[in-house]
Amino acid sequence: MNTNLLYKTCIGCAIALIIAALVGGVIYYAPEPDDTHEYSDSPWDPNAPKHPVTINSTPSLPFVDSGRKDQAGNPIGVRCNTCHSSKEPNLTLNNGALLHEFHQGLHYAHGGMNCVSCHNPDDYESLRLANGESIPFSETIQLCAQCHGTQYRSYRDGSHGGMTGYWDLSKGPRQRNTCTDCHSAHAPAYPKVMPVFPPKVREGSKLPSQH
Repeated sequence: MNTNLLYKTCIGCAIALIIAALVGGVIYYAPEPDDTHEYSDSPWDPNAPKHPVTINSTPSLPFVDSGRKDQAGNPIGVRCNTCHSSKEPNLTLNNGALLHEFHQGLHYAHGGMNCVSCHNPDDYESLRLANGESIPFSETIQLCAQCHGTQYRSYRDGSHGGMTGYWDLSKGPRQRNTCTDCHSAHAPAYPKVMPVFPPKVREGSKLPSQH
């Protein structure tokens, strides 16, 4: 046999053996499928013990910021009835610009309602429902639900209002926002905002059709 041909044959066989060894090693050391996740095939049990749903609370007793701070740097609050108990309530006031003592600069935009549509003129440290019933500030949701029924029904269904925690209460608890966590009580509508720039498009791509 030609020496040159024998040499080339040996080299070819050696390369083939090396490739076979490498491929075999990759196959041999291929990681096993991850079976560490445990999946339960048990049916959902509606009677399983449930974790609680907690709704963020608003203070039961409201205060007005006096503009001063205590020795620890905390705002000093003034109770509402400190002033309102000695003043005749204005039953027609519906404009923050007309406030010349406390509450200056209050932005008010809540339909055509006036202050006492929600605040109790007989006790400004409570709220008043449309039927005249007095409720504490901690039950603000009940007050809002009178007019915003659609949003309240969506809130009860879980499609309105932010939350953290678990959808499946058998797995863990849920924490929910209250109305004033997201909306200003005196101007609840979200302000208009400028949209962000559109995403950058790669060269050769096309933008989606304009709406």
